Amino acid sequence: MSIQSLNIPTHHVQIPLILVVDEDDKILSNTPGNEWFQILNNFNYLEYIQIGVAYYDALYDYNIKNETNSLAENSTTETKDEAKKRLLENRPTVDKSQPVLYQQNFIEPQNKVTSPFSISPGIVPERFSGRKPKCFFSLFKSFIGVSLMGRPATPYEVYQTLISNPAFARVCGFNPNCKSQNHFEAVPSHRKIQQFDMIMERYGIWSTAKYAEVAKNIDNGIIEMEDTVVGDTTHYHAYANFEVVKGKDETGKKITKSQSKVTKNCRCENQQECEHEYVLSDDGAGTIVKSGNKMYFGHKASVVGFPSQGIPLDVRAVSDAATNDGETFFPHIQDFFLNIPSIKPHIKKALYDSACYRDDVKTQFKEEFGIDLKASINPRRKQTIEKELPRGMNKLTPYGELICNEGIEMEYQGIRLKSESFIYGAPKDDNGKVSCNTCCQKEECCPKAMKGRTVNIPFYLLPHIDETDPPMGKRFKALMTRRPSVERMIKRLKCDLGDDRLNKRGNSSFQAYLDKTLLAYQILIRS
Repeated sequence: MSIQSLNIPTHHVQIPLILVVDEDDKILSNTPGNEWFQILNNFNYLEYIQIGVAYYDALYDYNIKNETNSLAENSTTETKDEAKKRLLENRPTVDKSQPVLYQQNFIEPQNKVTSPFSISPGIVPERFSGRKPKCFFSLFKSFIGVSLMGRPATPYEVYQTLISNPAFARVCGFNPNCKSQNHFEAVPSHRKIQQFDMIMERYGIWSTAKYAEVAKNIDNGIIEMEDTVVGDTTHYHAYANFEVVKGKDETGKKITKSQSKVTKNCRCENQQECEHEYVLSDDGAGTIVKSGNKMYFGHKASVVGFPSQGIPLDVRAVSDAATNDGETFFPHIQDFFLNIPSIKPHIKKALYDSACYRDDVKTQFKEEFGIDLKASINPRRKQTIEKELPRGMNKLTPYGELICNEGIEMEYQGIRLKSESFIYGAPKDDNGKVSCNTCCQKEECCPKAMKGRTVNIPFYLLPHIDETDPPMGKRFKALMTRRPSVERMIKRLKCDLGDDRLNKRGNSSFQAYLDKTLLAYQILIRS
């Protein structure tokens, strides 16, 4: 689905003869800090005409298919235990042929019958039969507004905010004083809001709107182009319980993993004997290990953005939350360039944490995109060296830090290819002078060195460090100071515009939740 710009004529828009302004609307419009009200009040619906057309076509297609009464299509006679093992062996962390990022097969409407000239706020397309639908623009603003308030953009939160905040309902386009629940201007029911969110999710409209907002901000200069992207993953707590399942991987090795419980998406009275297929109650959820004693059962999301501005550009759901972080960055960049191709020619560097400190991942980036991947060093259980070091040196850490007997870190200066060694120079004090000249151990360490001690460390003492791009270099350290900006991106998406505890299950709803959050953020920075 693509977003096309249209020259929508304005002659069909009726100029209001009477404009009613409530007292609380005046207060909200003049109160600083209510960005949500200003954005919704000044909402330019012409920018979202094509999104509205896509929704009404999807709604028409949905009503024809009557998907609310559909049952699971696949039939099987497998037992519950067999289904658990089958679902375990199909997870991306077990079956490496499965995609790392969640790939949803969006539904495409069979008939596109909505004209962009037939819709506007309060005006919905005419149909031959059936009840008049709720206005797309009002429902769309409701989800965006709830996220701008800092709440999760879920149907329940939207419904509660609409019925408890008349000013919010009015600025979205609903009439909170309407007595008839069936009137198209009345505040919609919780079920109607759920239906809107489900259609937007299944037909990929949330995803389309998200990428359209990012592209729009780039084209308008709101987001300035950079030559570096940064990435990381974050977790959201799952809205499901888990169980431990035993199985075998593709090599036949026995494995034990935690996954959500299995269920059936049917309405049969006796689900244990019916032939409908077992599925995971919360597909994509898994155990996320943060440290030895800190583990979570939840969903994992991959975030990509520009480090200098601290702006997230994309966020994607990981198919299996137990996937190692180092396996998510490359496929995410690959998909991101397909959705926003204008960025690809500008990117020269990529930053990540130690999970991507792997030669195979760096080679992928270089060969596929011509991008230099810079990752924090991962010593992988390398021990600190304290023996057989040059005179006056106390220890050499796995990170390439050389500490002298006085406890001061030596200054890295470069490499010497002829002797295959790293070069360390004398450290300097706060005044920029060589510390060796005033050191109490100068006589034992470097009695004749006028400019301080110089030490050569052979490459074989640090075999895990790439000598062509050592992490001790000043240029590398200066570049990696920009990597923590992704933590601020995650904080804005997960905390400022939402919540880290999900209340819906499945990768599909999780991806839609991420799309809505990023969509609201892109609208916020433009405003």
